[in-house]
Amino acid sequence: MKKLFFLLLTTVAFNANAQNSSSETTVSNQRFRFALQGGFSQLLAKTATSIAPQNRNYISELKSGYHYGADLTYFLKPTWGLGLKFNQFRSSHTGIYNDETLGTLDLTTTLVNTFIGPSFATKYDSANNKHLFFFNVAIGYMGYLSDKESLQVESTGATVGSALDAGYDYRITKNIAIGAQVSIVGGVLSKVTHKRGNQSVTETFPDNQKESMSRLDVSFGARFNF
Repeated sequence: MKKLFFLLLTTVAFNANAQNSSSETTVSNQRFRFALQGGFSQLLAKTATSIAPQNRNYISELKSGYHYGADLTYFLKPTWGLGLKFNQFRSSHTGIYNDETLGTLDLTTTLVNTFIGPSFATKYDSANNKHLFFFNVAIGYMGYLSDKESLQVESTGATVGSALDAGYDYRITKNIAIGAQVSIVGGVLSKVTHKRGNQSVTETFPDNQKESMSRLDVSFGARFNF
């Protein structure tokens, strides 16, 4: 009986070890990481001194918003890979705005900043493959859109942007994880085009008045590894 029990215990232990070894091998062989996230955003640039004092609170309200995005990474090696990053920031505010021509009006402004570009990523797995630390840097296209609905004016621009991510994933299964991430996304606008109806005017900013699009993102999301 004791021999039978010992044999059974040995068999269970061997199978468990084999499953763990197989799971670790499967995890280490995973090449793709697809991440979906969203969360809170805060624009970091100070309000320009050229903004009229009565409009500074209005502009400040547009600095807080939300973002959503996705990252797809292919790991050429177990600890580093290349990928593609997409991220979009949005904010909106309705309030009293003082226009030089139209005077005081109730204005709704929607602000959208879009980033897309190639990325380089590194990752570090814990010994039990439950915890993953992820770092990502990307450089690419950054688009700017400001839509002032009441004035029927749409301002657009584009520049070279960059993003830096630091994140943590907790693996629920070998293919699915949940995670948190902190990011710095930025770019500097040197000019914008204002459109109203069929008319458009391009405004070029002086070097000391270029518009910073830098912001801090705090996000949460789901990760898929395969």
